[in-house]
Amino acid sequence: MFGSFSRSYQLVRASWTILRQDKEIILFPILSGALSIVLAASFLIPLALFAQHDAVDNKIRIDFWWYVFTFLFYLVSYFITIFFNVGVMHCASIRMSGSDPTIADGFQGAISNFVPILVWSLISATVGVILRVIEQRLALVGRIVVSVLGLGWSFLTYFAVPVMIFEGKGAGRAFKRSAELFKRTWGESVVGQAGMGVFFGWLAAAGALPVGLALFLAAQGALGVAIATLIIAVAIFYWIALAAIAAALKGIFNVALYRFAATGQAGGFPPELIAGHWTTKS
Repeated sequence: MFGSFSRSYQLVRASWTILRQDKEIILFPILSGALSIVLAASFLIPLALFAQHDAVDNKIRIDFWWYVFTFLFYLVSYFITIFFNVGVMHCASIRMSGSDPTIADGFQGAISNFVPILVWSLISATVGVILRVIEQRLALVGRIVVSVLGLGWSFLTYFAVPVMIFEGKGAGRAFKRSAELFKRTWGESVVGQAGMGVFFGWLAAAGALPVGLALFLAAQGALGVAIATLIIAVAIFYWIALAAIAAALKGIFNVALYRFAATGQAGGFPPELIAGHWTTKS
């Protein structure tokens, strides 16, 4: 556990070095998160209305239009996430190439790739709905199948977006190229090396400790409600800031890994840090 945490910390530090040079990059995940919240709020009630409750057998019956609406939700959600992630990637790539990026560079990079982003959002939304249908139709077995297929899809498409925006390939060729880079550079070892997820998981869990303590003390009457509310509000702000930083660092890290997989150059990361944890396969 501690060895994994140590490796994760090193990866975060390397990404943080780049983010610290261009702090404005954090704006992209903040905008992405804000728009995603607005999107979820606007879609939540209609999605609930399309899912009809059957009083006879006490089950939720999914209407055909629920799937249509879910597809639209996935499409817009993926587009927002990918669009702003591309902005992070462009800024990170410029910094790794030795230049000084600006917010305008990130937006220009994302806007210039509007069509590839839309195409990949359509593909991702389609896959998402298909997996959702499988999960709904096959119950427990469906959840297991969806977990396996979803994990495989995320691995094979890990480099798809960088390939599309940096190599100019279409969706089909980007998928093939992404799978090729994944298999050649990562192999099975990537499963146990989700470093950033481990690191930020620890940080998020640490933020839950004061919240739990505040709720416990408030329930016992040892802490005022106002102070407990303040602690919870600070914790929520901490989690939001942590999520934005994590998203920015993961975008930066994705670019570094792509450059390492495609060219053998670590892109601003110490080469031994990446090469030492991900074995290149011939």
